[in-house]
Amino acid sequence: MKIGGNAVVIQVMDKLSVLTSISPQGCCWLFMRWFWLLFFAIITTENNATASDSSEDIQWHAGLNRLTVDGRDRTFILDLPKITKQGAPLVLVFHGYYDTAESVRKYAGFTSLVNQYGFVAVYPQGTLDHEGSAFFNVGYEDNTLQEREVDDVKFIRVLVAALVKDLKLDARSVFATGMSNGADMSYLLACQSKPLVNSIAPVAGTMMISWHCDPHQRVSVMEIHGTDDDTTPWIGDLENHDGEGAYLGTQDVMDFWVRNLALEKNENKELGIARVKKNRTATVRLHRWSTAVDATEVSLYELQGGKHDWPLDVGEAQGSTAEVIWRFFESHRLTNKIIGQ
Repeated sequence: MKIGGNAVVIQVMDKLSVLTSISPQGCCWLFMRWFWLLFFAIITTENNATASDSSEDIQWHAGLNRLTVDGRDRTFILDLPKITKQGAPLVLVFHGYYDTAESVRKYAGFTSLVNQYGFVAVYPQGTLDHEGSAFFNVGYEDNTLQEREVDDVKFIRVLVAALVKDLKLDARSVFATGMSNGADMSYLLACQSKPLVNSIAPVAGTMMISWHCDPHQRVSVMEIHGTDDDTTPWIGDLENHDGEGAYLGTQDVMDFWVRNLALEKNENKELGIARVKKNRTATVRLHRWSTAVDATEVSLYELQGGKHDWPLDVGEAQGSTAEVIWRFFESHRLTNKIIGQ
């Protein structure tokens, strides 16, 4: 039978207690012998405890991770800074329909910012539809009944709770962004009556009429959308022509959040030219709504002539689209409040 470090210490102490019955010379020799035994026993005990604590802390790692939710094996990719400080923010980045977590990680541009700003980025992977295409369930009507039973909001709640707890992140600084279907997922998280995200930055996204969105938290919103988007049209699809279900146009989405958040200030300005792709540009107009009450805001980057893309930049001097999104998130850390307070 193996003896733990604490048991060794107790045995050594018992041995030392008999030294008083030994001659002075023998006592000195035995005392030194048992002293060093006691010293190494204590060191071994402390080292074992430290190793045990460390193994328990290291549950998630940079790269691909797995998590079981509702009996489904879900996966996600993590980008971790070299040192994850206690209270670090968490940024959720969602891929589009037919896409993957690895793909959005490559083109979105957050990986290079993780070390610079000290946040954790997580890229959840959607499930597969009946044609084998990855997606997040936001209630599209052309998904099968079985596909619409996938609870991706629960998946994200479980995922966020695990990462916040195990990596000691700030639960008040959880943000969401994504492209297309992933942008819709960001809106869906913001619509939850039980608060989950602080702020969102959807790219080419919209909100389904079927959601009956009822947020109880003041969530700041930054949308990036091309006026010539032919996948998620700027004008929306209230008549459900494409069969996915009726959804709002871009301006209607902004109007919803402006009304919901009671934002009374509005400003518009031309930002200049954005690089949408290497060989394509768009003129950008920024619309921003705010209030004197708190820091909550709604911003819309209107890419005039832009299509269904994650642009390289949005015409801001701050840099890439990812950098503008992160600065938006960072400016709203710890500022969200429950609606009505």
